Amino acid sequence: MIRTTLLALMTLIVPLAHGHHATTVAYDTENLGTIEGDVVSVFWRNPHVVLTLQRVSASGVTETWTAESGSPNSLARAGYSADIVSVGDRVTLLGALSRTGLPAMAAYTMTLADGTEVPLWPQRALAIGRNVPPAPFSNAAVAEGEREASGIFRVWSAEQVREEPHLPFTEFALNARGGWDPLVDDPALRCEPPGMPAMMFSPYPIQFADQGDTIELRLEEWDGRRTIHMQGAANPAGQPTSHYGYSTGQWEGNTLVVRTSRVSAEYFDDLGTPFSPTAEIVERFTVSEDGRRLNYQTEVVDPRIFDGTATMREAFVWIPGEQIKPFNCSLPEN
Repeated sequence: MIRTTLLALMTLIVPLAHGHHATTVAYDTENLGTIEGDVVSVFWRNPHVVLTLQRVSASGVTETWTAESGSPNSLARAGYSADIVSVGDRVTLLGALSRTGLPAMAAYTMTLADGTEVPLWPQRALAIGRNVPPAPFSNAAVAEGEREASGIFRVWSAEQVREEPHLPFTEFALNARGGWDPLVDDPALRCEPPGMPAMMFSPYPIQFADQGDTIELRLEEWDGRRTIHMQGAANPAGQPTSHYGYSTGQWEGNTLVVRTSRVSAEYFDDLGTPFSPTAEIVERFTVSEDGRRLNYQTEVVDPRIFDGTATMREAFVWIPGEQIKPFNCSLPEN
């Protein structure tokens, strides 16, 4: 059941905004509740922390609850590590309860026996008014970040508020989505990352690295690596398809324009929308004059799933000292 509820937790996020599902089929975000019990297991790996608790109900029945929350990477950025909770600890969890009556929840906060409240899912804790200050960076990390930053070549952190995408789905696309079962069909169940363009819409940092004739775009989520061919790029039509596709780039002033095709990813998003290997993606990364903001726009042309051009926008900010962390996706066993 842990694997099933783990995927269901991801359904709480905005589509193409954080790289997870949009529906709230598993957890009712309008029905927050608390459970108190003893921790019997802790799974502290990306993409989600999973706690198992035992408690005795009001009727005297012993219950085992599965509670899922944010990722270790997001918790580390809030200043918390795995040693914050151990098997045997008495804790109280606050979060969204299961829609189907299962003993499961999406845990937003965890209160320890000494009264300390931990934002177990920092993004959701912020959304309900909890204070989640980021952990401060060391002076050395800040200095290194400032020293290495040059134009677009630095680590960028995704803003948590994104514009509503323009997605003019065709009837074919909508019908195809109707047969999607997120508890069975989603590749995330197997720790398989999304392809382009969905991989770009994530809550985790990204980094551009100058490699001479190419630019490497590093993505923290799923440990993604994209190559953007700037000089001597081959004709994309002659390249094999791949999950990330074949990308070429050019500068237009302070805007990096990246064209990607030959994408073999089966789905456009995490809602079961099919994607075509003939689709074409154009990205524009524009650095602000002060170098502290990166505006990002994606346009997708795929006549099979869009009636016209789909457009998505988001922004990144530069936080000196931030770094790309290993993701190392792992799922708990049943």
